Amino acid sequence: MRRLPWLLLLASAWAQAEQGPPTIREIVFEGNETTRPRTMLREMVISPGDPADPERVERSRQAVQDLGLFKEVSVREEPVDGGVRLVFRVRERWYILPTPRVDAKAGGEYSYGAQLQWNNLWGLDHTLRVVWEREDNKEAGVGLETNHSFAYNAPQVFDSPYSLGISAGQIRRPIELPGGGSYQETLQNVGIGVVRSLSDGPPSQGWSIGGGLGWLGQDTEGVGAPARYGNATAPFATLAYRDLHLNIYSEEGVSFRTSLQGAVNGVASDYGFTTWSGRYARYWRVGETDHQTLHFFSDLGLRVDGPPENDAFYLGGDFLLRGYDKEFVEGDAYWRLAGEFARPLHWRWLRWVVIAEAGNAYPEPQDFSLGRIYGSLGLALRVRLSWFVNVEIEAGVAMPVGDDGGARFFAGRV
Repeated sequence: MRRLPWLLLLASAWAQAEQGPPTIREIVFEGNETTRPRTMLREMVISPGDPADPERVERSRQAVQDLGLFKEVSVREEPVDGGVRLVFRVRERWYILPTPRVDAKAGGEYSYGAQLQWNNLWGLDHTLRVVWEREDNKEAGVGLETNHSFAYNAPQVFDSPYSLGISAGQIRRPIELPGGGSYQETLQNVGIGVVRSLSDGPPSQGWSIGGGLGWLGQDTEGVGAPARYGNATAPFATLAYRDLHLNIYSEEGVSFRTSLQGAVNGVASDYGFTTWSGRYARYWRVGETDHQTLHFFSDLGLRVDGPPENDAFYLGGDFLLRGYDKEFVEGDAYWRLAGEFARPLHWRWLRWVVIAEAGNAYPEPQDFSLGRIYGSLGLALRVRLSWFVNVEIEAGVAMPVGDDGGARFFAGRV
């Protein structure tokens, strides 16, 4: 008789194990003053009526966090009739960020302007970015440029697997003629694209394919101005993969993107060209320290034909071979490899980073060679502002490897 209570307890535990996880009866959200529930629900791999499997619940919590819209995402279960209610609690970031754009280099290059970035428009994870800037690159014969750009991105339109992006930009710059005088050159671009998610899980992760149409224009005006090389109407296609998970102050995972764009001379275009580019990024967590990570990046691009005296790619500056001045080498083909080690410095939002980079650019794709490699080593501090969406700022010092030249200071947004 004394054994009976223990037998009853064992029988009850066995029955609960046989029943499995409780059923999800409801999914609700707390803390989302701006973000609509549908924006988060479409990323989840669970829905009412499913069992509250701990792995799938955690995967859904991480998927909401991977949107990058929140400072924190947590989930708890509350018992209700016939199962449980899942309560996802989020802490939203600030979504509107107007910032000045000011930059100056030791070589005399400078720029100033303003930028507005508005994330999570309508609570649907849409993004608007508008930039106005004046820039002087101290390029021979080129004066102070005025740049305008606009971009709007709408993921999963009407909760479909399709995302829409539109962009436009203009650059106006004075060009000095060798014999005296000057003229104005205007460069314009417009693009519209559609991307389809192929993911069985969160639509922002996994494989995606896309395509669209771009328009490029160039014009000249003024006494003695050379003939314009004209416009190009250029369709493009993209292929991308994303398995990237955000841990608020660091990332883990992989992303890949490649694109192909081209125009045919005489087909709504004054010239023809073909451009291909690709980028791969990998982030690993290393060691036991939170947010201590190792990063690897590779970039490759080439363009065949295209407008004269207009290089497609460059290296150097605050983000591409930091030990060299901006656009120190240009061409219609390039490659770059980079590795980074990042470790928190007392606070999670502040990390010191060791950066190693190598690469080169070539006048034409057929000039590609590994006979000359430019290298750069740098040390930086990075600050991640968790109050805003995707804002990380770095400042540091870098030096060229195997070339003359001293340390170069760099700073900017990562």
